[in-house]
Amino acid sequence: MSGGKIEKICFIAPSTGLLQSDRKAINRTIRALKNGLGAKEIFSSPHLFSFHEKVDYVSASIEDRLNDFRSAIKDYDLIISVAGGTGAEDLALKIDKKDFQMIRERKPIFMGFSDFTFLLNEIYFSSRAPVVHFSSLTLGKGNFNKIFSLILGKEIYYRGSFWLTPSPARKFSGTPIGGNFSTFANFLNRINPPKFNWKKHILFIEDVGVDNEDLHRSFAALSRHNVFEKIKCIVIGSLCEHVNNSTYQGRQRGLLKSVKNYLTDIIKKRRDERNPLPILVVSNFGHNIVRDLMAVPIGGHISISKGKKIIFSMKKPKKN
Repeated sequence: MSGGKIEKICFIAPSTGLLQSDRKAINRTIRALKNGLGAKEIFSSPHLFSFHEKVDYVSASIEDRLNDFRSAIKDYDLIISVAGGTGAEDLALKIDKKDFQMIRERKPIFMGFSDFTFLLNEIYFSSRAPVVHFSSLTLGKGNFNKIFSLILGKEIYYRGSFWLTPSPARKFSGTPIGGNFSTFANFLNRINPPKFNWKKHILFIEDVGVDNEDLHRSFAALSRHNVFEKIKCIVIGSLCEHVNNSTYQGRQRGLLKSVKNYLTDIIKKRRDERNPLPILVVSNFGHNIVRDLMAVPIGGHISISKGKKIIFSMKKPKKN
């Protein structure tokens, strides 16, 4: 569906439900999508603002959330998870081969963030359909054009902040993967983990509410899958609660230092092997970021220049 016409849009809540105070933001997003994409039908799950009576941090029972998901993949062109939280992993245990076959055939676009990272990467792995890591509730004047352009098959542009490692010698490209770091680590940690060709992938990570020890655990989890031995590049967003003050900046610097310390040996090893691991830091990828929030097409295409220019598209551009 990427690059095609978006006529039917569905909002689902596979994880935690929304608060009533979020209703204004949802209505704003609906208006923006309807006007920007010309959608003829927009449907909202009845569970968007609900909470399960026994497990109040999820929107509904597994069965109800699964039914919403299956209804969406049958009929809708753009499927949006409205919140993060907890619970998307429940659906990964229930979604079957028939569901993924339908996704491969219909190619709906999925959009979500945070906890939905699990399903975004699962859908990409099992159906090879590109999906978008983006928080729909932050859709506003600053990012209307970029998100619409990406969905409709055009290239979009961002710029990174600084290289945590020496800058690469030249521009390179690959396939975006990842999202919320803790959730992505959990996505890989199972009896039969998904097998990726890490050499062609560029890993995006962001997180919130974590400390140095949490980061260490997530990095150790990915190390067990030899991710850092082969991954083409790492792009790091916000690693803590994002606010525009010196406390945030100091905390972010401390966490980035921990990242570099953890990866010191692999950075040196790959440099000695003449296969360096570039690590780019960006300021607009993570929780609670509103201004120019990065929309990452997982399973799509990305190129990054030495000057930190980032170009995304849902598909690999055709050579002239």
